Amino acid sequence: MMDAPTGRPAAFDSESDFPPSSTAFYTLFLLFMAYVFSFVDRSVLSLLVGPIREEFGLSDFEFSLLHGAAFASLYCVVSIPLGVLADRVSRRRIVAVSVLFWSLMTCLCGLARTAPQLVVARMGVGAGEAGLTPPAYSIILDSFPPRSVGFAMAFYKLGVMVGGGLALIVGGALFDYFVELGGIELPILGRLAPWQATFLSIGAPGFILAGLLISIHEPTRKGVARSEDQTESTALPMKTVVRFLWERRRTYGSLFLGSSLLAVAGFGTTAWYPEFLVRSYGLSKADAGAAYGTIYLVGGMLGVFAGPLLVRVLERRGYADANVRAILITSLATVIPGTLAPLAGSLTMTLALAAPATFLGSTYLGVMALSFQQITPNQMRGQTTAVYILVTSIAGMAFGTSILAAFTDFVFGDDGALNLSLATLSAIFYPMASLLFWFCLPAYRESVREAGNWDLGRTAK
Repeated sequence: MMDAPTGRPAAFDSESDFPPSSTAFYTLFLLFMAYVFSFVDRSVLSLLVGPIREEFGLSDFEFSLLHGAAFASLYCVVSIPLGVLADRVSRRRIVAVSVLFWSLMTCLCGLARTAPQLVVARMGVGAGEAGLTPPAYSIILDSFPPRSVGFAMAFYKLGVMVGGGLALIVGGALFDYFVELGGIELPILGRLAPWQATFLSIGAPGFILAGLLISIHEPTRKGVARSEDQTESTALPMKTVVRFLWERRRTYGSLFLGSSLLAVAGFGTTAWYPEFLVRSYGLSKADAGAAYGTIYLVGGMLGVFAGPLLVRVLERRGYADANVRAILITSLATVIPGTLAPLAGSLTMTLALAAPATFLGSTYLGVMALSFQQITPNQMRGQTTAVYILVTSIAGMAFGTSILAAFTDFVFGDDGALNLSLATLSAIFYPMASLLFWFCLPAYRESVREAGNWDLGRTAK
């Protein structure tokens, strides 16, 4: 059942049983702040490449494993059971406990005295952050009516850009401040280096946020699929979810793999761009963080909101696959500025090209989240989000930073060749992702037609 001409599933058109707008926006704001904090805590490491490499004697590739693989290992593994929990128990409690845990682990990163200790703490940050997105997606979709849920999801996804940008801007300023102090001396803990003090300062505010998150509203679950006997089930086994996704593998597989390729390009670029500015143009940590962080923050925020706007335009033109079509268009458009920016040869031209690349490269964030949530039964959203996180995290966080570092260390063999590695990443992965989204279009249209009328006893064609 479809609404002409937009192609929105009819099952999502009822606005009954949604919480008051004030309650919904309060919930959304705190979830957004949690997402901001998560990206501040995970991304600040990008500014600390030099001091941590020097402290522990690491190469670029070894540092990339700390930045990406260490974080993603538990992030991916823990996301599945937490996704299952998000479909069964209180979602706000999962979110609050997760924020508390990863904030503690971020602080422990600042207390690490050896590389293995830092790796373990970094893994803990990943484990904690795995508990945010599956319940958050589900809460948002159940808190906002169809006419506004797209922009609500986009606002939540702004946390990627705001958190990543603040990590670079605030993190760079904090690091330089602690460098001027020569580190800090704390009771019992002893002397902490500037990079350690930066971690402590970044992680501590999360304890306050965790307490506030207990106060958010737990909305009733909507868009619940029925079993063959037409009864609603609030707990579906993982094997049912896997079968549902496998039967629709062209839709979900293309979306998840395409998003993974975008994550490789996005995470790899974000992780290494500040260091590229330091090495190629001689900027200080604070200046590199401020320059790229501002572009990431402003360009990314505009891009995340531009995504739903483009979807609206495509829907008005009658495209039932507007979500995926929008991602396809912007992925292709990112190739040229994303490739040329690190090759520009001057700081001004690099930053001028990095701005549209960041804008275009961030448009998929809010759209992607909604694209598969709207075609998925409520009882499966947490688990489906967990699968999405698993796939994209392995690709983006585990491999994105390491693939770029491998280009630098093993292909170009020069620490000063980060510009070539960044250009190669964009030139390869954005076109590959675009092909997958093009392949997804007809299957996605079928999934939109099915949404709200799921028959879990039927095998989808």
